[in-house]
Order: sequence, then C-alpha cells, then structure tokens
Amino acid sequence: MEKQKRTPEQKPEQLHSGHRDRMLELYRGNGLSAFSDVQVLEFLLSYAIPRRDVNPLAHKLLQAFGSLHRVFEVSEQQLMQVPGIGKRSAALIRLYSDLLNRVELSRFSGETYLRSTAEIGAFLCTMVSDQREERAWLLSMDAKCKVIECREICHGAVNVVNLPPRKLVEAAILANASVVVLAHNHTSGTMLPSLEDLEYTKAAVHTMKAVDVALADHFIISPRTYLSMRASGMMEF
Repeated sequence: MEKQKRTPEQKPEQLHSGHRDRMLELYRGNGLSAFSDVQVLEFLLSYAIPRRDVNPLAHKLLQAFGSLHRVFEVSEQQLMQVPGIGKRSAALIRLYSDLLNRVELSRFSGETYLRSTAEIGAFLCTMVSDQREERAWLLSMDAKCKVIECREICHGAVNVVNLPPRKLVEAAILANASVVVLAHNHTSGTMLPSLEDLEYTKAAVHTMKAVDVALADHFIISPRTYLSMRASGMMEF
C-alpha cells in the first residue's frame, strides 16, 4: 500500500501573511469602522513587525495604557516598556500622532492672517498632537499679522523657564518678525500658567522689546483647548 504523503505545515510567516492580507482587504472595503481597537493596533503594528503575530502585542498595549487614545498619547519610552515594543514600533505609533498634527497644520499653508485670540489659539492647538512631553513654540508674524512661521524652539524641558531667552530672539530675528507669540503645553493637562511661567513671560516681553519685536501673547495649549495670558489679564506689565 502506497504511503500517503504528508502535507508540509505552513510556515508561521505564511499564516501571518494571509491574515494580514485579509485585514488589508477588510480595511480597503470598510475602513477602520470594521476594526476593533485591538485590530486597529494589530493592523498598524504589522507594518513595523513584518513576520510575527502582533495580535498579542496589540492586547498588551491596550492593557498597559487602558485605551486606544492613550496608546497614542504616551511617550516612546513608555511604549518601549511594553515587552515586544521596540524602537521601530514605538516610532510608528508616534508617527501617527505627528502625522495628524502635520496634516492639520497644512490647512494653514499659504498666506494666513491671525488677527484675534481665537484665531491664534485655534492655530496653535494644531501644534500639539499629544501631551507626552513639554514643548514650546514661537509663532512669528509680520506687522499685518500674517504668519511667517511657527517654529518649535524646545522640547522635553520640565517647564518653559528652561528655555533661554536668546532662543526667542534668534528665532524672531531669523524670521524677520514684527510680532511673536510664545506657546507651550503642560504635560499635566492643566491650562493654568505657573508663577514661573508668568515671571518668564514678563522677562521675555522686555527681552523682545530690546530687538524691536513685540511679544503679543503667551499661550498654554493642548490638542483641544488653550489659555491666552493676554486675554486672561495676566500680561498687564
């Protein structure tokens, strides 16, 4: 009697490839509405980890941070504390938030005029895609309030007091600005400026005057809201 030939088992990467192809087709046909939160992360991670089942890793991320939105808010360092998440995966997750920020910012390309607190606040909120670390930006405008540039001037500082005033001056002069607005976020989520923030702002106003540039306002910003020190009566000096 002829022996029956064994069918070779599929390699793990072949199985994963088939599953990923099905996920891709599901996404192409239905978008993310057809995906659970775990599947969203699994689909994303498949582009950073090509030959491994990433479903358990997606579960670990949700368990570690509690929700999908929190996964995209934490720092790369926090992400890499989850076993299995390396530099490439953490960078890809961070890229998602930064890409949203960049796309939103592109809406203001071309000639943009910001003539009110509300317009400036809405513009600056597009700078913050998450609250992982403290960052500071300088919005430079000409005398007619046309945006010249909005430059990130520091990140990772404990607070804005660690930002040397000379950086403000250098950025303003390079942009040939007549008016500037300083902005930074608080990783704690609070919108209230600290006493140090207020003292720094007062000093920065005088520093900018010395180079004939007006520091018009200082904003505390988050992805959804902002506080204007000028509008709040905190810059009466």
